[in-house]
Amino acid sequence: MADITLVSDVFEVKELDPEGRKFDLVSRVGMHSEQHELDCMMDFNIDVFPVEHNCKLSIAWARTIDLSGKPSPDSFDKALCFGKVPSLMDQFEYVTYGRVYKVDNLQQQGKAVVYISYGGLLQKLVGEMNDLKEFEPDAMVYCLVKKVH
Repeated sequence: MADITLVSDVFEVKELDPEGRKFDLVSRVGMHSEQHELDCMMDFNIDVFPVEHNCKLSIAWARTIDLSGKPSPDSFDKALCFGKVPSLMDQFEYVTYGRVYKVDNLQQQGKAVVYISYGGLLQKLVGEMNDLKEFEPDAMVYCLVKKVH
């Protein structure tokens, strides 16, 4: 999996809806990762994927879900979604697809901040520039999530 992912790590949920819940089926979740020391604030559709405080989530970001590394098509390929063709999605429980709309490189601090929108569900990822160097503005990315038990 490391070959086709931009970055992956295990995150612990530290906060749920820190500014209060804005929508019935969406929670904003604050997390911190174990290996790369990344901070992530991400909106989850909790009707599809409920998240609890202190739970651990394995999260990976990738430009493609094709296991060979072949770029994802520009249009929806239902064969990948319904198990007809094996894909990276088979290893996860919750998958979103969106656009990197902003990358801030904080040179003096050696940090980067990546902003991604998954059809209106937002994500902010903060970490060392070296760990987040593969994220580029306007790039389309998959965010793949599963609970760690």
